[in-house]
Amino acid sequence: MDDEQTQWVAKLRAISGTFRAAMTMDDDRVMRHRPGPTEWSAVEVLGHMNDKLTMWSERVERIAAEDRPSLPGYDQDALVRDYDYQRADPAVLLASLQRRCDHFADVVAALSPTALDRAGIHSEFGPMTIQRCVEIVLRSAPEHLAQLRAAQASAPAE
Repeated sequence: MDDEQTQWVAKLRAISGTFRAAMTMDDDRVMRHRPGPTEWSAVEVLGHMNDKLTMWSERVERIAAEDRPSLPGYDQDALVRDYDYQRADPAVLLASLQRRCDHFADVVAALSPTALDRAGIHSEFGPMTIQRCVEIVLRSAPEHLAQLRAAQASAPAE
């Protein structure tokens, strides 16, 4: 495993702890506040992160195992609605996120450096290498963390 891959593994493992630290676990009203009618609450952002880690780790596993597999897109808003994350237990979502981050990190750690250039064909974005798949997750995590914090900060005072 090269230095960059080692850094990715460490960053993937750190995602869940960063989200855990940002959650206002002692105020259910704040965790479930939606800043706007089409915006997610903090608990919904947690649910989405679970979905994202699942989808992207599965894509990486498929690319590593198959020759240029098809990588279908998914409707993230539909998943958040369908799984009803708004009513989910945030502690359960955080534990799940930890498992998903660790799994993705294990997948990345097990890859040979030459595997990083293997590609699948994403239905919306075209050819995507394993490296790009990992980088997409790592780039989006801070954005979703900011989204979670903003949702909580926008909750009106009691």
